[in-house]
Amino acid sequence: MGESKLKKNSSTYKGNKSKSKPNNKFFGWFLGIVVVLLIGALAAMNALSPSKADEPPVEGKKYEISTVGQPVLGNKDAKVEIVEFGDFKCPSCRQFETDVFPKLKEQYIDTGKAKISFINFSFMSETFKLSDNDSKRASLFGEAVYKQNPEAFWTYYQHLYEQQGDEREIWATEEMLSNIVKDIPGIDVEKVKKEVKEGLYDKELENDHKIVDQLGITSTPTIFVNGQPIDKPSLESVSKLIEAELAK
Repeated sequence: MGESKLKKNSSTYKGNKSKSKPNNKFFGWFLGIVVVLLIGALAAMNALSPSKADEPPVEGKKYEISTVGQPVLGNKDAKVEIVEFGDFKCPSCRQFETDVFPKLKEQYIDTGKAKISFINFSFMSETFKLSDNDSKRASLFGEAVYKQNPEAFWTYYQHLYEQQGDEREIWATEEMLSNIVKDIPGIDVEKVKKEVKEGLYDKELENDHKIVDQLGITSTPTIFVNGQPIDKPSLESVSKLIEAELAK
């Protein structure tokens, strides 16, 4: 837009030139209304925007976590709910998937004692200032697979961690992820690619990150057992908390 310019011959008011005293009462009343409106607007913005936690989750404290719409494996009515916050590029997440997850699945999930949900915390590409956000792409492909077949997500989860590359490098390309999805029975890879390109699941990823902010999570994997966090999860620490919850 160009700047508007005042014409040199623009008309000016030529009435009574005597200075009038400002109406202080009216000014105070007007200022009060403005302040009230500003306070109301700020309150509305705070209500619409989820607040960020002041500190990371504290072990021993219980948190409310909504897993509605998230991938879940196991008996939906299980007494114990495990929630994993992870990034598919995170090497510690891969270690959890290979060393801890299979044993938890065998001992608690397959037996109906516990269920597990996965929530994205896709941050590593940004942390390493990579030119391509393949953390995000890996998460979005997972969302698209989940929408086609919820159970197939866990196949994607396993295969992607098996083929994980260096977190400092861009490896979760469209081609690489598509090759993984092609091997999952019943999943239309072209549909997955199309939906990711169209941004159909960007909102889901944003919602995951809102949960991360609300809980104050700063690292992956962060594991919760019935709302209780375990910052550095091992089979022993997770099993201990599961057993304590089962005993209640």
